[in-house]
Amino acid sequence: MANTQPPFTFRATQIFVAAVEAQSVTRAAHRLGISPSSVSQGLSTLEAALGTKLIERTARQFRLTAAGALFLEPARQLLDDVSAAKARLVMADQTPPMTVRIASIEELDATVTAPWLLKLTKAYPNAGFTLSSGASHENHEALSTRAVDLMLAVDTVGQVDWIDQHPILRDPFVLVASPHLTPTRDGLKAAPFVRYAGDLQIGRQIEAQLRRSHAQPPAGFEFSSNQALFAMTAELGGWAITTALAFCGTPRAAELVRAHPLHVPAFSRVLALHARAGTLGDLPARMAEDIRDCLQERIVDKAAERLPFLKSGFKIIQ
Repeated sequence: MANTQPPFTFRATQIFVAAVEAQSVTRAAHRLGISPSSVSQGLSTLEAALGTKLIERTARQFRLTAAGALFLEPARQLLDDVSAAKARLVMADQTPPMTVRIASIEELDATVTAPWLLKLTKAYPNAGFTLSSGASHENHEALSTRAVDLMLAVDTVGQVDWIDQHPILRDPFVLVASPHLTPTRDGLKAAPFVRYAGDLQIGRQIEAQLRRSHAQPPAGFEFSSNQALFAMTAELGGWAITTALAFCGTPRAAELVRAHPLHVPAFSRVLALHARAGTLGDLPARMAEDIRDCLQERIVDKAAERLPFLKSGFKIIQ
């Protein structure tokens, strides 16, 4: 009798992992760029190939069965192993082509992203690179759910076994003020303070340092983008706290505000490239080397003239 059991496929495994991590057929479909019916069909095909139910899914419930829970980690490992194998082929200049999805941060968009991607394209002609920008916590979520392969983020990831981290840049905080404001203690007390939004990591880090220094200004405007923060600071004749990278990497920032030393004890953050452990082989380390070179040339070297008070505090981490 002919075997009517459907074949086990890599694609069906990919659909299963996406559905579990997204906790939704619809969200998994959006991430994979396919229709929800294709996700449902892929799950049904995988369950038929394995001969067991993996997910209980109804209009109100989406949960793994006992068999699904047992299969999840081997399925994730299969995806990681295939990604690592494809990365080795790309680095050896062999086919097949591979697309690497990167989540970056706003501070790099205008100055570093383009030369970095061009450098990567020349080094790895068989690889394609797609890039999206978001806050660091959003990029971490995208990496944890496999929506991206790599992320550039700051101070959001502890030492966890499923992430490889490649530190890139030490980014000190600076005070920025309207060109018409003299940033003395009395001048700052009398001028409005413009904040980053409280749901951003950078906003929380600044507020924590202000609390520790007993120097919290009253509530005022909050913004989620560097450009908006600098524009409002200039418009109000006020001040804000940001980072050297945000100031140097934001177009027209120096026309809107002036950078000064902090009025509270110095603090900084670290920018790093993160990848799921074992998924891309040596590729993340090579990519980290390339972005360090671009940052050094496009931002850090020039910052020595624009922000001399930082001395060696703003530096590449090798």
